[in-house]
Amino acid sequence: MSLDPDFGVSLSPGEFQERLLTLHKQLFASTEFSFDDVTTHMLSPPPGLSLWDHSIIHDGQDFHLYHGMGDNRLQPEWSRRFRAGDWEGAGALGFATCIGRAVGPTLLDLKRVASLDLPSQGQFDVALRDHGALFRYKGRYGLLYDVRGGRDGKVFLGMSLSWSDDLEHWEQGDRNPVLTAPSWGDPAGMCKDPHVMEVDGVYLIYTQVMDRDGYCAVALTTTTDWMSFGDEGCVLRSAPMLRGTLGIESACVVRRDGMWHLFFTYGPGMWQAVSPSPRRFTWSREQLWHYGGGFYYMGPFHATEVVHHDGQWWLTTTRKEEIRRLNRVAGRLCFRGTYEDEKSLEEGLFLSRIRWEGDQPILEKP
Repeated sequence: MSLDPDFGVSLSPGEFQERLLTLHKQLFASTEFSFDDVTTHMLSPPPGLSLWDHSIIHDGQDFHLYHGMGDNRLQPEWSRRFRAGDWEGAGALGFATCIGRAVGPTLLDLKRVASLDLPSQGQFDVALRDHGALFRYKGRYGLLYDVRGGRDGKVFLGMSLSWSDDLEHWEQGDRNPVLTAPSWGDPAGMCKDPHVMEVDGVYLIYTQVMDRDGYCAVALTTTTDWMSFGDEGCVLRSAPMLRGTLGIESACVVRRDGMWHLFFTYGPGMWQAVSPSPRRFTWSREQLWHYGGGFYYMGPFHATEVVHHDGQWWLTTTRKEEIRRLNRVAGRLCFRGTYEDEKSLEEGLFLSRIRWEGDQPILEKP
């Protein structure tokens, strides 16, 4: 399918420009949030394991949190085997082949429950079956999750589906894998971190890819039936960062009072962009008032999710980018991908409350 240019747009150009100008004035002289001032620890992974990207859904009674989980001491060897084309050998390490779970009545009362162990369905997912995005579809729950492996002798990066009636028992889809990088993306570059939201019967799927020019990008794919998918193009792209998180990760999109908000991890932490449309988050000066669109830095937050439930807004995050910041201040070199760089993920997740001042999210300690 192909979205209508006005899909999801409820603000007139004048209304959006006025709100964007107000937000720009609020942000112009502001500074980023300090991690410890606005967060409270909320969940630890099992001892010796790390916790990273995650997804949260509420079933009417409890929050259910699914998260990527593994032993980051295995990551260097996993990466070596994967790059060498030994996809079965990479998977045999068990680095990231199950998904952690926690359930609770509030986000500060989550308790770990049995992990979701999704078996390999073929060479395409034999190396890794990782975190995904939870959503509802026709009275059931869906999980769109990352997979890694090989196909036709080449690296395969994509996503598969699993379905559940109760968020406890899951059945993998028989058409997996269902998504790969779009035609404008680098098939060996990146295709991960899905975020799924439903709008007027259309499911918007935001994924992180690398384009063929080497830029980090957020791609938008749409579906109404989870069988056929439409490429809606790139909603945001930027050059890779050489400090902090290399590419764009953990994109999360929410709509509030007609404004679309894109949150994502990139470089030293989390950033935000706004738009009148879910289809794009950057604009030229000629297209949007006199300074165009852009994004701004919120603080040293990593693997973030923005959660809205029962009138309250929350931000979940790991401490990874905050530890990287502290290491830089102290002059400690912990290169990306090493255990010294990744071990902060063993602390788990932290929670911040969001209070809105117009279209600006203000983070506060719960």
